[in-house]
Amino acid sequence: MKLLFFLSGGHNYLAKKEALALLAAYHIDYKLIYEEKQILILETLNSKLDFLFRLGLTHFVLEIIDDSYIEDGIEKILSKIDWSIYLNLNRTYKVRTKQKDNRIENLELLIAKSISKFFNDKIKADLTNPMDEITGILYGKKLVIGKKIFERSKTEFNKRKPQLRPFFSPTSIDPRIARAMINVSQAKKEVLDPFAGTGGILIEAGLIGLDVYGIDIEEKSVEGTKMNLLSYGIKNYNIKLGDARNSYDIFGKSIESIVTDAPYGRSTKVDKDKDKMYRECFISIYDSFKKKCVIGLNREYPFDEIGFNIDFVYKFRVHKSLTRYIHVLSK
Repeated sequence: MKLLFFLSGGHNYLAKKEALALLAAYHIDYKLIYEEKQILILETLNSKLDFLFRLGLTHFVLEIIDDSYIEDGIEKILSKIDWSIYLNLNRTYKVRTKQKDNRIENLELLIAKSISKFFNDKIKADLTNPMDEITGILYGKKLVIGKKIFERSKTEFNKRKPQLRPFFSPTSIDPRIARAMINVSQAKKEVLDPFAGTGGILIEAGLIGLDVYGIDIEEKSVEGTKMNLLSYGIKNYNIKLGDARNSYDIFGKSIESIVTDAPYGRSTKVDKDKDKMYRECFISIYDSFKKKCVIGLNREYPFDEIGFNIDFVYKFRVHKSLTRYIHVLSK
């Protein structure tokens, strides 16, 4: 089957890395067909894709029904589709389109008419709450038509914005970025955040069913993180008061993946010699994970000097005075 991932426009590079890392975590073999801006198309023999709900920076995923050049003519393209493979009379449907680089007049209506004609006008459309959704995406000279198999809930992510949590810090990371960081870590069982802060990363980990471990040097952050986790129904957590420089000793074991957004000065208990503190923390972190380590910082850091492999670094601007660098690391 062919899949199209429609990626976040603001973070399409990280979105692509997140999608591919998630496929790797679940041992899904694939062939990359096309990638540009918000469009990622790949082919796989695997049909068990129930982990797609984890995605944070993908708007939706389509199972591709048809992928044709528009010069073939829209009527010819639609006439060759066997809609009974993807839709049936017992389920309602709707059609939506996105036209990125080109435009076909009334494309949505043309697809809907093709479906209706195929089923002799007996299939029911429901524009409000359909059981199935067919999406057409026009990009360049190609038209992709697919059945939506995943859609990210913008509303649910917005409910978890930092300012809406019981325990709040204005420096907390956006939940969609936090989710993507977890997914690029390829964690399937557990995550440790050694700079827990308000628990934003751990909330996203808990919501996708991972066991969550956290450390913070401030007691109010430890209690605040627990409060935030409980407010989203997450009960399987282990949050401890401690210093990230002792990450391994605090839990007495290595954790599958570490995902964290380092404090870069927001904590009142951070050492004045921040570089020394960072180095000691990162040395401890190196011994504390098994699979991947993802660290957000306000600058690019030479993790290779400590022994890490730097898989990639993603840089993005948060606001005028803050740029984040997400480092994805392995051993």
